[in-house]
Amino acid sequence: MQFKPRKQHIYNSANLVGKDYIVGDIHGQINRLYEQLQVQGFNFNTDRLFCTGDLLSKGEHSVECINLLTKKWFFAVMGNHEQLFLLGFQCSSYWDCLRQKGGDWLSQHMHRFDLLIRWKTMIDITMPLSRTILVNGKTIGISHASATPSWKTLQSGMLSDDDIWQVLWSRPLHHSNHCGGIEDVDYVVHGHSPVERVKRHHNRYWIDTFTMKHELTIINLTQLQ
Repeated sequence: MQFKPRKQHIYNSANLVGKDYIVGDIHGQINRLYEQLQVQGFNFNTDRLFCTGDLLSKGEHSVECINLLTKKWFFAVMGNHEQLFLLGFQCSSYWDCLRQKGGDWLSQHMHRFDLLIRWKTMIDITMPLSRTILVNGKTIGISHASATPSWKTLQSGMLSDDDIWQVLWSRPLHHSNHCGGIEDVDYVVHGHSPVERVKRHHNRYWIDTFTMKHELTIINLTQLQ
């Protein structure tokens, strides 16, 4: 099914008052997130937390994770689980797919169409396919699964259906020859592909560690190098 997100790219200017962090796919693990933010010394008044997407499913607190989108300190890109949720409004089989992937939270709220629409609106408005952040004079890109060879393509919003599929679903770590560097950006951070520890190829990082380690990875973006 053809999918065109409402927002394809958002630029986030430099944080002049605090620090910027990024976390991998959260998947309903709201308690673990807050525990690890406390360990990091995260300041909810001045710091910002970016996320590689997939707030939904697997964990018990998907609804609470969706509600992170209302927090002034939280910024995410869209993951494939958010895409499945949005596509469910066109064909319910996508919601069936989500329910098979730890989607009890969705089954519990199917009778509340007002809530489903609220969550859809929040995802549409606040979760673009990609973000560019300015950190200490460096440009850092975020996209869920992968990226186009040039970051400018993602910034332009002129994406083909295949580009969108690559950004949301592909797993280039399975084929090392697909892990080339991304041009026109200093660093890019992805989630989606489960890793035991942060994996780097060229100027790209994969940080989705929860599936394999049951621990989220949270990185201060000034530490990327």
